[in-house]
Amino acid sequence: MTPTPCESSIAQPCEISYIEDNDADAVMIETAIRQSGCSRNPTRFAGSEEFLSHLDGIRRPAPWHHGALLIDINLPSGSGFDILERVRQQYGPGELPVAIFSGGAREAEVTHAYELGANVYIHKPMAYPEYRRRITGLCGFFSRL
Repeated sequence: MTPTPCESSIAQPCEISYIEDNDADAVMIETAIRQSGCSRNPTRFAGSEEFLSHLDGIRRPAPWHHGALLIDINLPSGSGFDILERVRQQYGPGELPVAIFSGGAREAEVTHAYELGANVYIHKPMAYPEYRRRITGLCGFFSRL
């Protein structure tokens, strides 16, 4: 069975993949995704190498089999910007919505993310209630794309 892309509303869950190296952040992201009703089975990639290996295994014109992608910018094995650039070489913003989720929100970083084709940039919060609020908002955003 193919996962459901983000289609109509949070009532219709989509599949979300995310790239996050920090285990504590990954737990908060995954818990927020599940509790928001946005995705039943979010897929975590723990780093850029793992994700890029997965991406390289997808042969175009095969569609991306997840509804949306959430990328942490600061990864020990490579930049989230590099990942975004590689994703955009294969998939346009309408084919694969991408959210940048980062602890930093410097103007140059945000601008660069949009220049590379990010659909949205979200500052990573420190506390779980805000994680959940932002993830719920993100799911609503993805459902309208």
